[in-house]
Amino acid sequence: LQRRLGMAMILISHDLELVAAHCDRVAVLYAGRLVEEAPAADLFRAPLHPYTRGLLDSVPRRGRPLRPIPGTVPDLRRPPAGCRFAPRCPLARPECREEDPPLLQVGDTRAVACPVVLEGGGSGA
Repeated sequence: LQRRLGMAMILISHDLELVAAHCDRVAVLYAGRLVEEAPAADLFRAPLHPYTRGLLDSVPRRGRPLRPIPGTVPDLRRPPAGCRFAPRCPLARPECREEDPPLLQVGDTRAVACPVVLEGGGSGA
């Protein structure tokens, strides 16, 4: 329908299999903030943001134990200072808890809100 009518469509879902099958581009939000945006194939093949990695790792797969993201989702009425994922992030540095990172371009087609990844502090960058 989208291609036939030449229109854009926004799909909001937690079903990553559905997203992978039907979306050209993906925007990942955590606690109301955009943390990564990329072509779907790139994002599913090589996620950059630690939350995106954790989200994809937590998808149930036959023969593999579940790998949930440790910690709890923040209370959005009183979100933490800095990056909202920092309290749960395996790559977090002290500055992550102080400043909300901007969404930064990665090449021509991707953007990520994690300076640690952009500096090479996490695998996948």
